[in-house]
Amino acid sequence: MAGVFISYRRADSAGWSGRLFDHLSNRFGSDLVFQDFDDIPPGGDFVEVIRSALQECEACLVMIGPYWLVNQQGQRRLDNPEDVLRMEIALAMENQLVVIPTLVGGAMMPGADDLPEPLKKLSRLNAVEISDRRWNYDVSVLLDYLSKLITPGRGKYSLSEAQQEANNLQTRYFEQYSHDASAALEVAQEGLSYLDRVTPLYPQDSYLQVLRGYFHKNKAMALRDLGRAQECQAALDVADQVFSTMIQENDEDAAAWNGKGSVETLRGNFSQALAYIDRALEIAPNYQAAQSDREKILGSIKP
Repeated sequence: MAGVFISYRRADSAGWSGRLFDHLSNRFGSDLVFQDFDDIPPGGDFVEVIRSALQECEACLVMIGPYWLVNQQGQRRLDNPEDVLRMEIALAMENQLVVIPTLVGGAMMPGADDLPEPLKKLSRLNAVEISDRRWNYDVSVLLDYLSKLITPGRGKYSLSEAQQEANNLQTRYFEQYSHDASAALEVAQEGLSYLDRVTPLYPQDSYLQVLRGYFHKNKAMALRDLGRAQECQAALDVADQVFSTMIQENDEDAAAWNGKGSVETLRGNFSQALAYIDRALEIAPNYQAAQSDREKILGSIKP
């Protein structure tokens, strides 16, 4: 499966790149999205890791923010042949990836005269703009285009089969969780790996996306019971981000609102949890899972 590489400079566009990474991961699975520094393990040779990642990708998003060309100190880091950003963009073009300049923060496309020789072609490529004011719309257009590039042909899983297997993993998780948190953690991780395989086949399916959030939440529950508090909080943060990103794309997604309620319940924030669950029930009054979650919270709150 071909993926997408996000090229960005931390001091210029880290915030925008992180938000876009969340949208891409929800649609295509985290295995198909590479965000340089965040995906390089400790002790890894970043040049070799980036080179290898680019070979697995079909598209490269070059995030261009206000200080991409000249930083706040007036320096032009792209003029340095050893600059990592310059290297990864040049490699992406050499490998004939679809390179998409992605303008954020009101940035303008640089001209050919602004770029070093290996990157001059970048100035001729059609750019997309993602503005803060039109964020959801602009991102949705980009995601639809990327779907045509990096989504593989339908594999052995039909959508109904993919959903059913994910549901089976959910059932297995709770069967194990009732008596063996370690085994439940393994099932949660298996579920996330499974979703990374099947989500790219159906990037528009919100049910598979929301299950990603719930599997991260399940993982957090098992980690909590194993006494691994810091890892539990990290998993909850990821689950919350999945649900929040889905809501950004569709404010009427009852399952995502209920998911945020489940996260806040685990955090012990019952009032906030009820607010999210009530929002889910406002959208879908007959949503049984939300009704059940609401009753459980009310039952656990002492008068």
